[in-house]
Amino acid sequence: MSLRGFLFIVALTDALAWGAWGMLLTTTNPESGLALISLFYASLLLALIGLFVVFGFAVHVYIFKRDEVIHTFVKRTFRQSFLLALLLVISLWLGHNEWLRWWVLLLVVGVLGAWEHFFLTGEDSY
Repeated sequence: MSLRGFLFIVALTDALAWGAWGMLLTTTNPESGLALISLFYASLLLALIGLFVVFGFAVHVYIFKRDEVIHTFVKRTFRQSFLLALLLVISLWLGHNEWLRWWVLLLVVGVLGAWEHFFLTGEDSY
């Protein structure tokens, strides 16, 4: 698959995820139950991942203009986008449950940072 095709598919699925999230946001009751709230957070996670992949890839390739292989940018950008989106969704979920404290958020950032460090140190072996 070409890079342009990949970015087109990511942008298309991102638009669908944002549409699903917007529909859930406007048409449902927030106190409807666990299944609906889980669907809300899952669609938001997918929408944020797609958004961060497109913008992150543009930053890596077009602004920094690095001379690395493109597939390494795609893997790294997708992983970092997933971690950033996961951080935001976890923060929203913790705030929804009134568990959001600075030290809890610092713990989540530390765990996700350790996860990224684990992948960055082993990235050369792929």
